[in-house]
Amino acid sequence: MYSAFMQYNEVFVTGGTGLPGRYVCRALIGHGFLPRLLVRTGSEARIPPDVRERCRVTPGDATVCESVEMGAQGTSAIVHLAGIWKERHRRGITIEEAHVHATANVLRAASVWEIDRVIFISVAGARPGDPVPYLDARGRAEALVREAGLAWTVFRPAPWYDLRDGKAGVSAEYLEGLAGAVAESVRRTDTAGCVYEDAATDRFPWAKLSRAG
Repeated sequence: MYSAFMQYNEVFVTGGTGLPGRYVCRALIGHGFLPRLLVRTGSEARIPPDVRERCRVTPGDATVCESVEMGAQGTSAIVHLAGIWKERHRRGITIEEAHVHATANVLRAASVWEIDRVIFISVAGARPGDPVPYLDARGRAEALVREAGLAWTVFRPAPWYDLRDGKAGVSAEYLEGLAGAVAESVRRTDTAGCVYEDAATDRFPWAKLSRAG
């Protein structure tokens, strides 16, 4: 579906205020894209100033279908990063909602606005039925993406948080490499339909990325 905004190469980004999301937004900007961030109300301050100056912000929640559709309208691609590594019961946010339901909302928005290109950031070890609820939900969300009939690409990097203490589990260099690969993949057609395992290896030379699926 054509939109006047597409001339700006806008890319809809969920989870852009999180740790890897900030790197991805900077990489998208560096590749000539204009990130449009879906941001929970009250979380705007988490957007780094250098990113805020060169992106658009749409208030919303990935678990709410209508806000995802509104945010994705007029963009030419989607980078879906949003998720949680532990449940937030006081806010009513479960792993199921944050991963499986939110991913279904993103795919619905892609269908509504005829956005064919979807980049999904999963995690190493994700698989449906895993005894770890986080990996199970990630795996089922990934399965939705792979079955959606779109030009999808899946990255399965190492977990960027230590699930035991919530601290960053990977280096800034690792996240920069992942972000660069994601941004590069938005404009590449040869990565469509590919799953890249632990995709921050060797600074992402494309010939060396392991592929699955």
